[in-house]
Amino acid sequence: MKKYGDYEFVVIPLSPERLLERGFNQVEGLVEAAGFSFQDLLGKREEKASSSKNRSERLATEIPFYIKTEAPLPKKILLIDDIYTTGATINRVKRLFEEGGVLEVKTFSLVR
Repeated sequence: MKKYGDYEFVVIPLSPERLLERGFNQVEGLVEAAGFSFQDLLGKREEKASSSKNRSERLATEIPFYIKTEAPLPKKILLIDDIYTTGATINRVKRLFEEGGVLEVKTFSLVR
């Protein structure tokens, strides 16, 4: 991740319900433990957990994420998620940032 020093790190957020249940976002904790910081640019609306959906349900689900800021977005983002299953989440969020004007979005998942 050091090679992405000129990128702003953005962590895929948990739903408010899941965050309340766990008390923390494990990806945020790992990023911070590795000595990196991240930008809190994404919010997530409540929905049924992706882990309880099958592949076709995941791909058909409307994107529950939104950009939280009206401020200009960074030019380069490294988007970090915990698990890459179908790629639906990370690819939809990547597209959301690209449509918002981010010039380069790279993705990183802890597990595939």
